[in-house]
Amino acid sequence: MKVAVIGGGLAGCAAAYILKKAGAEPVVFESSSTLASGASGNELGMYNPRFSAQRTPQSDFFSAAFSKALRVFRELGDSIDWHACGALHLVVDEKKAQRYPQTVENWGWEREHMRMVDAREASEIAGVPLDYEALYLPEAGVVSPRKLCGRYVEGVEVRLDKRPESLEVLRDNFDAVIVACGYNAGTYLDGLALGQVRGQVTQVRGHDLSSAVRCNLCYGGYFTPAFEDGVHVVGATFQRWLNHSDILEEDDRDNLNKLAAVVPGLVSGLEIVGQRASVRTTTKDHFPVVGRVDGLENVYVSCGHGSHGILSSLMGAQLLCDMICDAPRSLPRPTIEALSLSRFTQREQTSINRL
Repeated sequence: MKVAVIGGGLAGCAAAYILKKAGAEPVVFESSSTLASGASGNELGMYNPRFSAQRTPQSDFFSAAFSKALRVFRELGDSIDWHACGALHLVVDEKKAQRYPQTVENWGWEREHMRMVDAREASEIAGVPLDYEALYLPEAGVVSPRKLCGRYVEGVEVRLDKRPESLEVLRDNFDAVIVACGYNAGTYLDGLALGQVRGQVTQVRGHDLSSAVRCNLCYGGYFTPAFEDGVHVVGATFQRWLNHSDILEEDDRDNLNKLAAVVPGLVSGLEIVGQRASVRTTTKDHFPVVGRVDGLENVYVSCGHGSHGILSSLMGAQLLCDMICDAPRSLPRPTIEALSLSRFTQREQTSINRL
């Protein structure tokens, strides 16, 4: 079975990876000269579920996605700069104080995978003093999205600088087509209620105190351990009103100010050594669009993965493979329905510019 995949970022490359493992023959079409040229091109990215207080179809998706990613990352190993360093999601406001304990209670994960810790234990886990209790995920961590894309497509035909003009041409030559090209998916498909969010990360060279940090610290922003050359990643801005990837000096200040508000001792002495800005594709309800496209036989979509794309693109790829290969579904029906494009109404489509 030949499958055309439009898009060479995480969503498209993950789809190619899963399809190839299932015995299909994917071909990736990427409009730029390199894979992962957009939001998927960061050198380091955190993977965490999107938390909710209750168990929902969305939480079931992210629980499955987290487990799936761990299995794949173990298989790919060092080649994707995978570090399962753990993550502390600090309780820095009242909303998190209510949500995180309910997440632990209602999601039903075992304690060795998710638990609440007090400030003393959080400090021991982090390696630096913290004043906050936290939601702790020992198996969370970081990978290189750019390298992940490269590994996903090993042994797969990739056509760079190729942007198919229409779905019709691909449908004539392939058994199935997956539209996985982020915001540009709207040029192929009607009814995609997509928005864009700009984010800038800051790379900083650390010092003695920062070098003691052993896990990701998440607090509305985030701070990673120094995995290479003593460099940490601090992120990330969240700007719905911007759609460019120019570097902004004020964003570096914002990233460091957020860190200073939570762990003041870490900021002093950090040296800014780099930045990267990109624009992520999101949806009105902050949940990806994955599944069949109604009215277009053998056409599928995977987009709108937003800031959790490392996890959601992989689980989305598995679901599409299940559909294309007519295999038992890896997700329950309510979650499949929640991912579907059909959830968007005409009213939501016309209001998407308010994102």
